[in-house]
Amino acid sequence: MSQTPTRYCDLVMKGGITSGVVYPNAVLALARDFRFKNIGGTSAGAIAAAATAAAALGDRKHIASGSAAPCPATLGFAGLERVAAQLSSQGFIFSLFQPARGAKNAYRLIVTLAGNAGPLRKLFAAMVAVVAVAPLEALLLLGLFLSLGYGVAGAPGLAAVALPAAICAYLGAAIAAVLRVARVARRNLMGLCSGRTTRRDASRPALTEWMHDVLQSLSGKTAADPLLFDDLWSAPRYPGEPATETAITLQMITTGVSHHEPRTLPFTDAAFWFLREEFDLLFPPVLVDAMVTGAGAPERVDGKAYYRLPPKGRMPVLVAMRMSLSFPLLISAVPLHEPVGKRTRRANSEGETFDGEEGNSEATLSQSTDSLATGGDAPVASIEGFRICWFSDGGVSSNFPLHLFDAPLPRWPTFAINLVYPQDSDTGVAIESSEPPNPRDAAEAAVWLPLHNNRGWRRSYRSIARPVALAEISGFLFGIVSTMQNWRDLLQSRAPGQRDRIVHVSLDATEGGMNLDMSQAILDSISLKGTAAGERLYSFSFANHYWVRWRNVASGLQRYTMRIAASADVIPPIPAYDGAFATVRTGTPPPVSYKFRSAEAQAASQNLYADLVVRGKEWADLGPDLGDGTPRPLPQMQITPIY
Repeated sequence: MSQTPTRYCDLVMKGGITSGVVYPNAVLALARDFRFKNIGGTSAGAIAAAATAAAALGDRKHIASGSAAPCPATLGFAGLERVAAQLSSQGFIFSLFQPARGAKNAYRLIVTLAGNAGPLRKLFAAMVAVVAVAPLEALLLLGLFLSLGYGVAGAPGLAAVALPAAICAYLGAAIAAVLRVARVARRNLMGLCSGRTTRRDASRPALTEWMHDVLQSLSGKTAADPLLFDDLWSAPRYPGEPATETAITLQMITTGVSHHEPRTLPFTDAAFWFLREEFDLLFPPVLVDAMVTGAGAPERVDGKAYYRLPPKGRMPVLVAMRMSLSFPLLISAVPLHEPVGKRTRRANSEGETFDGEEGNSEATLSQSTDSLATGGDAPVASIEGFRICWFSDGGVSSNFPLHLFDAPLPRWPTFAINLVYPQDSDTGVAIESSEPPNPRDAAEAAVWLPLHNNRGWRRSYRSIARPVALAEISGFLFGIVSTMQNWRDLLQSRAPGQRDRIVHVSLDATEGGMNLDMSQAILDSISLKGTAAGERLYSFSFANHYWVRWRNVASGLQRYTMRIAASADVIPPIPAYDGAFATVRTGTPPPVSYKFRSAEAQAASQNLYADLVVRGKEWADLGPDLGDGTPRPLPQMQITPIY
């Protein structure tokens, strides 16, 4: 392996809470021979993606400086080695999650229930948590019920109601505990941990403060000058680097809960605002200060000052990362605000306004689709108010965003790292009942990359059978939720031209996930698996990948063109639709919307349509069939919105 990286790659990383310990070592293994161009991820994968992008920026700065000295220990990938060592030290991850005031007992319960504890321990933890969260209510209710029994029948009545009183008091306390935790979570922006350091843990940085320090040091920026997407886009170029629009591209996925859709960060055309008092709960003061200063004069409505969220490349990387990492209930969501008021009317070239809907916030087709695709809304002529928009964990909608940076024929590979848990069996990873004695051998055995075209396509299967009916119903419901969350990512990961670029890392029940306080041995095991995953990607064949991609493109494009040709001649003809067909063929009658802006474009469109019809008919009649021998399942081309 060469000392100086000679190849380029993209990298996409899956969400997984503490399973993200895998990623730094995988990145470091890849960085020995690859330079990163595009990096993306979701949730914990977004943390790793942000750190990787910052390290790539620091590395570029060091090389651009012309210094012959080794890279400073806090900069670039040298600094990422220190971050990897921190994450793999026992107790460090646990210290990053600091519950808000009044949320400590509920936080411990969630960690226990979601972790690897046995059923009896989880049941005991839940019972104890009720009393710990609502002790006063439990005592008052118990005293009330016992007093009633004593008042009615004296000592015998007291003895008779003792057990029912205890049960009723406990149930009442459980209701009070749920209500109290709900109030705490709402006050703390829909989560038990904000990511900020709490007063009782002031000596230890929490997740967001730590990540701010990491991003600034890896990228070579001062603490008061937050790392922006612009910094990545305009990073120094390596000697001989391929020409691209941006030097480094970083993208993450968040979930717009208020709009019920996934969003890609940074927003490309956002029209969101933020409140300083809310962001102060989530981000370091130095970052909020910079955002407020750069936002200019605020919009003041109902006594509140709303600041414009920095657009596009001016958005801080830390804010985007935090919007992607908001594990529901555990970590606070990120509130943004969008204006409510009279909208500007868009030009007809973008779409026709529907009659009587000029005041509607989505009155035009273009406004509606832009909102879906970009997270932005139409310009507001006069702001009359704001409505809150909640953003939660990207894993809710796309936990493994394979689509990021994907291209029909890529210029370099886009690698992806998948985290596989014991119940999963779709990847072919063999989860052994006993590990080899050598930890390095165990790590190698837990990492798998499909090296042949007939591997990696198998369906996943997860049994819901349980000895207890309630447990089986619970497994069924969780299976439905998992399917809703992951079906698109899962199907894409098994497709030809996709599956060969994914390295799968098998984690057992004690590794990662919600296991926040892992032992040193477990952390070392996960780190070794990360290194093995990065090294395994060196076996990837770009030549085979590119050829498979071309076979997919050729087959899909041919069948798509044949479908266009088949739609050109409707037999028997439908007179009512002749005008629609004629508009595309000849431009007459003129289109009702989205008119071309020049006669040349209109003519080119008609020529393209005629060429596609001729080519499609020719392929349908005479062939050859470019799908013959194409990897299965056959790919399909569809027009879908960008998000």
